[in-house]
Amino acid sequence: MVSDYNPATEQRKHARLDIALSVSYFVITPGGEISDLSESMSCDISAGGLRLMTPAPLQNGSVLNLEIRLPDQEEDPIRAKGEVVWQSKISEYSYETGTIIKNMGQDDKARFMSFVLDQMASLVGVARDPKASLN
Repeated sequence: MVSDYNPATEQRKHARLDIALSVSYFVITPGGEISDLSESMSCDISAGGLRLMTPAPLQNGSVLNLEIRLPDQEEDPIRAKGEVVWQSKISEYSYETGTIIKNMGQDDKARFMSFVLDQMASLVGVARDPKASLN
């Protein structure tokens, strides 16, 4: 079921970056069944989640196994578990889907956060020290 998402009432915890990344995902049902692999693109990303363009409706609360491909690192995707928190129908075959990241391994988290911070730094024209702590 598609929710009535209202961006005006949204309370974001993290800054968003308008970045298109290739994202593959499996939906995990409450019974533990895993769907077929689906492909999507991110519309924006943050340290806490992704807005995806999905080809089919997904229910709020659906758990997703995500594979996020960073530029120049497509062969080694970031793996995470996400949860659908809202969805809005764009067309007959396209949905904006708000997904929060619920779980990500430490190495993947470090890579993802480094990418997000590098992108934010480049937007404001500041060079980020790659040796700076991400904690």
